[in-house]
Amino acid sequence: MSACVSTSASAFSRAYALRRSRSSARRTAVRASSSSDGDANYTKEQRGFLPGTMASAEEILMEVIDRRAFKPTSEECPFCRDAQVKENGSKCVGVCRNPQNVPGPLVYPHAMQSYEDAVDLILWAMRDINIPRRDHGVQVLWEFAVEHGNMERSRFFGFSSDMYHFDHFLGKALNTYDAFVRNTGHEILGVSTMPDGRTRVDVRVSDVVGAKSDWVFIMVRRTFGKYEGCVQAHRIVAADSKYLAEI
Repeated sequence: MSACVSTSASAFSRAYALRRSRSSARRTAVRASSSSDGDANYTKEQRGFLPGTMASAEEILMEVIDRRAFKPTSEECPFCRDAQVKENGSKCVGVCRNPQNVPGPLVYPHAMQSYEDAVDLILWAMRDINIPRRDHGVQVLWEFAVEHGNMERSRFFGFSSDMYHFDHFLGKALNTYDAFVRNTGHEILGVSTMPDGRTRVDVRVSDVVGAKSDWVFIMVRRTFGKYEGCVQAHRIVAADSKYLAEI
């Protein structure tokens, strides 16, 4: 058995060395045939990346890449680097792949914020959606949603949906509120009290290309929990939404 393994390894090494030598010879031939008088002024590193000296697709495909020079994710990831190897031989603990494994947002509800302040903070965060980290703006929106984390169904988006998982919320928010993502500005058109006591804030948003759309933010002041006394969003829908009359 060991003799077979040794023979296979030896054959692989010879094939690997032969392929490298052939690849090197072809690159030398291509560069020599395509070099111009001015090519002599270029360094070895510059040749092959300039007009007239670019390797062909076939030459690029013949390049031998030593995979051993690259570290696997389990050794590059700060979460997995020191983890114990599992029964399946993997060290990945899956932390970096979960969008919920991040600190809380830098912007969150506060008792001193007005209804207009809360709307401004949401739209500013969605404008700079990936600052200071990816999808931070959606995390701010989630934090301002009064029903976030609840097991019961919600009409936050107008349609019925769950608000329990942030990763579910993330996909729905990016799709429903695409006009908010990297928006170029917004204007609060008015603030009014609804018959049921909630506060309606009408907003005009300019999207990433400047197209304007009108939105309705239905806001409430939370009466319990860690954000007691803070303004949060109960519903956010387009002004022409078919759900507006129902929610």
